[in-house]
Amino acid sequence: MLNGFGLQKLGIAAIRFPLASTLLVALVTLAAVFGLTRIQFSGENIEILRDGSQELKDYDELLSSFRDFNNDAVLLMRIDNLATVEGIETFRDLNFEFQLDPRVQSVLSIFSLVRLDPVQGWQSAIPAQFDNDAEVLAALQKLANEIPSSTGLFSQSYDSAVIVVYTKPEAVQDSNVRETMHDFADIASSFDTDTIKVSIAGQPAIRSDLIDSIVSDLIVLAPIAFLFCAILAFALFRQPVAMVLCALPSLLSTLWFLGGTGLAGVPLNFLTNILPVLIIVVVFADTLHLYLKWQKIARRESDGYVSLKLAIEEIGPACALSSMTTAVALLSLCASGNNGLFQLGIIGAIAILAGFLSVIIAMPVAALWFTRAGFVPQQPAATKLSAFTRLAMAQLKYRKTVIIAGLVLCGAGLFAHMQIDSRFRLIDYLGDQSLVSRSEGYIDQTYSGTTPLFAIVETDANFPLDHEANRQRLYKTIEGIEQVFPTGSFYSLADFAKEIEKAGGKLDEALIDEIPEELSSRFISADRNKVLVTMFASANLAASETQEQLALLKQGLEAQGVSGFVKISGYPVLSGVVAPRLMDNLRISLLLAVLFSIIIVAIAARSIRLGLSCLVPNLLPIVCVELILYLAGVPLNMSITVALTVAFGIAVDDSIHMLNQYLINRQHHDNVPAVAGAIKEVTPAFFSTTLILSGGLLIMGFSSLPAMSVFAVVMILTLVFAFLADILQLPAYLAVLKSDNKAAV
Repeated sequence: MLNGFGLQKLGIAAIRFPLASTLLVALVTLAAVFGLTRIQFSGENIEILRDGSQELKDYDELLSSFRDFNNDAVLLMRIDNLATVEGIETFRDLNFEFQLDPRVQSVLSIFSLVRLDPVQGWQSAIPAQFDNDAEVLAALQKLANEIPSSTGLFSQSYDSAVIVVYTKPEAVQDSNVRETMHDFADIASSFDTDTIKVSIAGQPAIRSDLIDSIVSDLIVLAPIAFLFCAILAFALFRQPVAMVLCALPSLLSTLWFLGGTGLAGVPLNFLTNILPVLIIVVVFADTLHLYLKWQKIARRESDGYVSLKLAIEEIGPACALSSMTTAVALLSLCASGNNGLFQLGIIGAIAILAGFLSVIIAMPVAALWFTRAGFVPQQPAATKLSAFTRLAMAQLKYRKTVIIAGLVLCGAGLFAHMQIDSRFRLIDYLGDQSLVSRSEGYIDQTYSGTTPLFAIVETDANFPLDHEANRQRLYKTIEGIEQVFPTGSFYSLADFAKEIEKAGGKLDEALIDEIPEELSSRFISADRNKVLVTMFASANLAASETQEQLALLKQGLEAQGVSGFVKISGYPVLSGVVAPRLMDNLRISLLLAVLFSIIIVAIAARSIRLGLSCLVPNLLPIVCVELILYLAGVPLNMSITVALTVAFGIAVDDSIHMLNQYLINRQHHDNVPAVAGAIKEVTPAFFSTTLILSGGLLIMGFSSLPAMSVFAVVMILTLVFAFLADILQLPAYLAVLKSDNKAAV
């Protein structure tokens, strides 16, 4: 059998001292229950991309030099006709309602825009009152002509307008952002009528929406998925006690994980939110293998302690090894160099290893107590499902053909692995029915874009900000930007300069001092060593399209001779450059997971040859899923890439149990009979785990968080392909080994 590195002895010790083990499990569980009251949630999405790159340093410089644009919420008012007295005054009231809110630092809207009057100084670009609809229409037309950047704040068809709400930092911390955004939504909804609809978009709203989805999944879907798995287990085993024994380790390990994060003060985010489901999947699988082995032994060995000890000795090493390979797959995420994935890898690996303890300790101890109370396990219904067993055994006659077919399919999948495109969009992580998502999409289609892109222009320190040399540097930057972005899709200090020039003046330090701080902080750094040009880009571009746009922008700046003084930053850079690089690193992580997992299997099997026999059967589930995605035109996003990496560790699980049973049989049989016996022994368990876990994941597919839905779908596909590969491909590889090969025994 496989070498479990002695970890199976923990289970034997547990059933030797059941009372002490029960007390230990109870104490850990009580501590975890207390930790549940301290669970925190995070909707952060910028930090998850942090990888120490220059792009992130530029982004940090942007936020520290100007303002934290991640605190900007966007109010979208859709209206039949803004160019009416009723429409404009309703919009003005909405503007003032949020401007006066104690959680708001400032707002930016058409009412914030100013003109310079030669006598009275800076004045609002929108009159304080209107007498008729014609005056409103004329004022809006004049605004669009004189201040082109204003068209980013109201649509030219006058059917919508936006307000950028800069909230105070404390109001949008993870602990407060949901309450703040929900209150903002209530205020906005109070303006709704038959002709007016107000909704919220922007980073704080996205973060709030993500947290809402995470909480909903944890409180609603996860328990339903767990219950569904338990019901399927009951249908297969037809005994309530059997259902309890199979579900107990998953329940305990999930409680331990959630309680542990609460005690450690580690918030759940949209990446670590997948771990409860992952734990249920991995732990349920190993528990079923252990239970099925125990029920078989218990039919010939009446002593509960002895039957459990034998089951642990045979299956315990495989359970330990499968947990180790899954933990290795998670730890491989640390190689991405990304903070969010590093955290996911470390926490996930610890959670999986804790799940192994629940399998090897909690389940046997509970089974021992039940047997002492008179419980006798019966033959499960799954053992009667012999169709897959017959298919798997029949294909041994054509094992070389099966191997060739698998290699061809694997080659096609690896091609897809290298060719498939990647994409990272925030709206992909919001539900299709999310009001925030719909608002983001509307803004992106109606205006220049919903996602700001920034050009940070470094001024010449030898001259004041209003010096001609700095003016020319800014204007040349704008000329470069105009080659890529249309007029009206960006704004800068130059907009104020034009207003001053219209009044017959010239921009100088004194006039800059008169600009309201809530406006100046959007394009002048506090030390006045940098100025900012804000462009609006689409949030719906693929990574390749964003990279092309950034390349054109760089060419435009180089043509103007200012590229050495300008840095381009903003979320489009993170999503179009950093995120794809991160996903490329994740593909490397997947290869590392494959390499290390095969090495561990080879060590445990004491045979390089047996380790390599698991390579193609465990690559196939991953690359087959990628091939389907490639053919369907579905790009990789972070959720899919993480799911594929983690899925490999799970795919190895069934292979390990097949290999373990093969090695046990190999002690008394030749190669092919040993393979056939292993197929007959483990296929019912494979079928049971695939059915139960797919059922639980199917429930999670209804998550309002698309990242979780995608993860669930990818995992189900992987589990199905892993089941087929492990009953068809792996036996074929084992069967071609020489019949006298006993080095692995």
